[in-house]
Amino acid sequence: MLTQIKTFKGNALAVEITDTYTEADTKLMVQIFEEKLNEDNEYINLLLKVKDLSVMRHMEFKALMESEIWGFKHFGKIGKCAVVAHSDIIKDVVKLENKFLHLANAHFEEKYFATEQLDEALKFISPEK
Repeated sequence: MLTQIKTFKGNALAVEITDTYTEADTKLMVQIFEEKLNEDNEYINLLLKVKDLSVMRHMEFKALMESEIWGFKHFGKIGKCAVVAHSDIIKDVVKLENKFLHLANAHFEEKYFATEQLDEALKFISPEK
C-alpha cells in the first residue's frame, strides 16, 4: 500500500510502501508525481520509505513492471532521492545506484537513510520543510 507521508510545497514528494504494492498504488504514485510536475517543477525530489525487502514478496508483478517502465521514462525528472529503510542490502544498492545513475541524470542524487533518520531524509529532499 502506497501512502503519502507528508505533503510539500515545491518539488518534494514523500511516500511509504507498506505490506503490498498493487496497480492502484502505481496509479496513485504516477498521479501525485505528475501533479508535482504540473506545478512547473523541473524535477521532483523523492523520498521512498520501505520497511525492508519484505515488501517485494507482496508486490504485484504487473504493478512492479508498470512502475519500473514509468520510472525509466521519467528518470530525467527525478532530482534527489532519499531511500528510508532498515536494510543493509538496500543501503548497498542505493550507494551503487548513486554512483552510476548520476551519469544519466545530472540532477539525480540518491542517499540511504536508516528508519530512525526520517527527519534528516525529509530535510534532504526539501531543505525548506
